[in-house]
Amino acid sequence: MQIIGLLLKRAAQFILISLLLAFATFWLSCVIPGDFFSTQILDSSIRAETVEQLRHKYGLDQPAAIQFMSWLRNLLRLDLGQSLFYQRPVTQIVMESLARTLWMGIPALILGFGGGIGFGTLRALAGKNALGRLLDVLSTVALSLPSLLLGLTALLFAAQTQWFPLGGMSSLETPDPGAWQWTIDRIRHLLLPVACLTIPILAYVERIQFSSAQSATGAIYVRFARSRGLSGRRIFLQYILRPALNPVLSVSGPMMGGILSGSLILEVIFSWPGLGHITYDALFNSDLFLLAGCIIGSSFLLITGNLLADFALAAIDPRTRSFFRKGL
Repeated sequence: MQIIGLLLKRAAQFILISLLLAFATFWLSCVIPGDFFSTQILDSSIRAETVEQLRHKYGLDQPAAIQFMSWLRNLLRLDLGQSLFYQRPVTQIVMESLARTLWMGIPALILGFGGGIGFGTLRALAGKNALGRLLDVLSTVALSLPSLLLGLTALLFAAQTQWFPLGGMSSLETPDPGAWQWTIDRIRHLLLPVACLTIPILAYVERIQFSSAQSATGAIYVRFARSRGLSGRRIFLQYILRPALNPVLSVSGPMMGGILSGSLILEVIFSWPGLGHITYDALFNSDLFLLAGCIIGSSFLLITGNLLADFALAAIDPRTRSFFRKGL
């Protein structure tokens, strides 16, 4: 029952956050001059009356509050509207782009968290020797590299070496490729964007894990465990690594939501048609209904990431299980 209550609470948060962000989007659309049909006025082949009729058809000639209420009524019927730019249902576009973002985001999260936890713990155990200093320098450099620089460097590397595709999701021309051929082609397209997305995650997690593991190694309970004659393996796993994971798991929820919904720069650079790329198209073309749908998808990822982090933290640390009782 506690888990069901937590799920209901997260669902309520998701609905509230999504509606607030969607309303802000509608309001800003009225403050910013122009809309999707503004550029069509410059086309001499399209009459101004036609543009006004299209604005009236989609309700863009109404105030932001009325547009939002109309959109909200459609949302209650699970209808996010029609994309003005793609001329397709917004729900279909968001679901497809969300799945493509997960193709890039999930491997990056697994590699980033796994590598960050491993290198952070290793650096804490290494101390101030040569290995520890080397890991410190590499972590600092990786943490200082922006996604834009990483993406452009990787794209230049691909162009110079011809080892990797320059972008997109597939380079297969056959209509029905075999499973093995399709898998290899998808991996080749994923390698560079996943690497660029993994590096900042790994560096950030490594910093948190290092600080936490370093504090754990000097804790009183670790010294007490050593005095009891426990094996080094048990002390490492149970008394150092496990407590050190708490700070990492605490930030993993927002990080998962932010990475999966905020990989806009890399998706644009590598022409990866994920949620970030679709959000960019919606902003660039003033596609209000698609932009609101992208906000719904991003909010869903953020709430889901926080929920998974809560469950993981409760599974790792029994002290946090009171969250399920006090937080509901």
